[in-house]
Amino acid sequence: METEKYRALLQAVEQGSITAAARQLGYSPSGLTRMLDSVERDLGFPLLSRTPQGVQLTREGERLLPAIRGLLYWSRQIWEESAGILGLDQGELFVGSYYSIASCWLPGILRAFQQDFPGIRVHVQEAGNQTLLEGLREHRLSCCLFSRHPGYQGDWVPLYEDRLVAWVPEDHPLAKKKTLLPEDLEGQPFIEPLPQQETDTDLFLEKYQVHPDFRFTTSNMYTCWTMVEAGLGLSMDNAFSSRRWQGKVKVLPFATPDRLELGMALPSLDQASPALKKFLAYIKKEVLHGMGSTWD
Repeated sequence: METEKYRALLQAVEQGSITAAARQLGYSPSGLTRMLDSVERDLGFPLLSRTPQGVQLTREGERLLPAIRGLLYWSRQIWEESAGILGLDQGELFVGSYYSIASCWLPGILRAFQQDFPGIRVHVQEAGNQTLLEGLREHRLSCCLFSRHPGYQGDWVPLYEDRLVAWVPEDHPLAKKKTLLPEDLEGQPFIEPLPQQETDTDLFLEKYQVHPDFRFTTSNMYTCWTMVEAGLGLSMDNAFSSRRWQGKVKVLPFATPDRLELGMALPSLDQASPALKKFLAYIKKEVLHGMGSTWD
């Protein structure tokens, strides 16, 4: 089976349009349509439902989707291993990351990495825990940079120790405190970052059985910061991320022993591609030797 056909199929599904997928891959729409038709003929049933509004997977296509993603994943592994045998530094990485890590760690890491390995392309997806974990399970992501999650099964490389902090408007009564207890958040107007992602904030509130008054949600942490600054409520994030911005927000630690372990998750260290192993070495060099803890 030709993996290019299945790569085209996934692109059509992700774009929701054969025309858009063809443009992305450099094919004509008619050429891509013939390629997708040939896949369906090989398998003996349709994989795509075509409508004037676009395309989506059929029920049969949904059943095959994990296997197709696995096929493409191992195809990349074979290609990169072959390139390594030939002494070529080539490959493609799909890196999932927290927003904070993507903006603070990755620019410097990627600059050094690309200077030494210009033939390795890197694609970064910023998201919350559930989206990143799903990407790892489905082989859409080569690795993820986030905090260690209790539901993750796979290899883990610890990189950095951090903790959660509260974001409090400067004129809020709690801003006068030096540290907070989890119960200080009980009933407080709260801005929920990245809803339905089982974030570190979600796990912390669940652990201590604290129930803030969720007034607002946002998927953008900078927006969350500015909403706190505007006095719309309290919120939380890791201390590492909180160092990036300035404004009328008091950043307060919690008087609890809770810590976050930031690191890299990947399906298997032993089976990692040469490109991923090289990338991990650069991450370790940047993070382990270039940064300390966020607290004494």
